[in-house]
Amino acid sequence: MDQLTEKTKRILSNNLFMTLATSSLDNQPWSTPVFYAVDENYNFYWYSRKDTQHSLFIKENPKVSVSIFSIGGQDDGVGLYIRGNASEVIENELEHALKTYSAKAASTEEARTQLTTKEDFLDEAPIRMYKLIPEKMYVSNEAKKWNGKWIDTKSEVKL
Repeated sequence: MDQLTEKTKRILSNNLFMTLATSSLDNQPWSTPVFYAVDENYNFYWYSRKDTQHSLFIKENPKVSVSIFSIGGQDDGVGLYIRGNASEVIENELEHALKTYSAKAASTEEARTQLTTKEDFLDEAPIRMYKLIPEKMYVSNEAKKWNGKWIDTKSEVKL
C-alpha cells in the first residue's frame, strides 16, 4: 500500500465526524457535521432524520462534498476532501450499511443491536441511512511557504 493510501485510511479510521456539504437545485448551500463510517470501497455511511435540511437537499440534488480534518496524531492538520453522490440507502443494501456503521459506532453488543435494527430506517421511521459514493477524493500535502505565506496543495487518492 502506498503512503497516500495509508494516510487516507488512517485518517478515515481515526476520525469520527465529517462535514457534509449539500446544495439545493437553486444553489442554496448547507453544511453539517455527521458521524460517519466507511467501507472497504470508500463508500461513506451516516444516518440522519429524513426531514433535516441536508437530507432534503440530498433528495433534491445528490451532488455533495465532504471534508474531514484530522486533529492530533501523526496526521494532525491533514484534510481529506471528497466529492460524489449521496442518496438514501435502499432496503437491499441496508444490512451492509448498518453493519459498516455499527462496527465503528457501537461499543457494546446492545448498541450494535440497536444500530442494526432495519425497521428503524424504513417506512414511516423518522430516520434514514445515507450513502456517499465518492467520485474524487483528495488528501492535503504538507503546506509550503511562498513569500512568507502558507499555501497548501492536494493529491488525488485513487479510488
